[in-house]
Amino acid sequence: MKNKLLPITTGIALALINGSATAKSTIGGIVFTNVFTENNEIKDSAGNTTSDLKKTRLEVADNSRFRVRWDNEDNVSMYVEMAVKNSDNTVRHAYGKWDFSETGQLLAGQTSTPFAPLNPNVAMVNNSGDNYGNINAGRLSQVRYTYKFLNRQGALAVALVDPTVKNAPNDAESETTLPRLDMGLAYKTFDWQLFPSLFIAKQSFEGEDDVTATGISIGAKTAVGSVTFATEIGAGQNWGNTTQKIGGLNNITDATKTAGEDADVLQYWMDIGFRFTGDETKGAIHFIYGFSGVEKSNSVDTESTMIGLSMPIDLPWIARGFRIRPEIFTFEDKDNNTAAETSNTIAGVQLQYTF
Repeated sequence: MKNKLLPITTGIALALINGSATAKSTIGGIVFTNVFTENNEIKDSAGNTTSDLKKTRLEVADNSRFRVRWDNEDNVSMYVEMAVKNSDNTVRHAYGKWDFSETGQLLAGQTSTPFAPLNPNVAMVNNSGDNYGNINAGRLSQVRYTYKFLNRQGALAVALVDPTVKNAPNDAESETTLPRLDMGLAYKTFDWQLFPSLFIAKQSFEGEDDVTATGISIGAKTAVGSVTFATEIGAGQNWGNTTQKIGGLNNITDATKTAGEDADVLQYWMDIGFRFTGDETKGAIHFIYGFSGVEKSNSVDTESTMIGLSMPIDLPWIARGFRIRPEIFTFEDKDNNTAAETSNTIAGVQLQYTF
């Protein structure tokens, strides 16, 4: 891993040294370390427990990252974020932006799309609640135009996205020529922030029927005193043919269009938080529930759920950049046709160092 990181860090150092006096550069990173116990139980269609494994894990999380940002005097910026893993280094974000007017911005590169932008507070396992209610389109290559409303009321983003194909019918070669289209709106009204969005991706395959994947979602968040609330719900078809993350068991495969059958997908989550401040600490406790379900005629009926608590605690006055996060969650996957199910309960703490 040292050999892989050396060219990256050397290039960044040279860029910072040679940067113009009017340009700004920042460099930083986050390291997450998870310490937790987990109990993984599998039951067959008769309700009998076929496996019951308990173990303790101590690991550097895969979403630990290294990040760099450049800004210049012409309102052009670039952002690069690398995931630091035990076995490899992968690009999380790599994009450039140009704020060419007070209201207009052009972005090009790899990052999250405008579809379903919110995330619940889930950290150690199934990060951000992916596969268990959180609607994650992934980080894809795209060209995106953003119109920013005046008075900071919100923004509208339209992106042409790489139509990455997953689960092609019968392993057929993709002949897709149209990019995926993602649109998202962020708007402030009264004490609420609203986030409606949609996507459509039409995919063509050699010798097979076309597949159209669609999705629509709406998210919302607000705060009243020390209480916070956030939620997001999304529905659509054939998300298994895209980069969306959908549930455990076989939900990803089940969410593909096969034999002319469209797969219907529903995902949502809710996050209720209570903020607190102590003499040396500041944090919140979050109560979270999430659901992911897939149905396809009478052949597929699967669901995945999560429920739990997450409590991020900062020490801003004595250890700035350090966060401790106790968590306890249960993640369940069920096949309603066969009655088979799995359950994974985790309890532990995440240590976070941010620079």
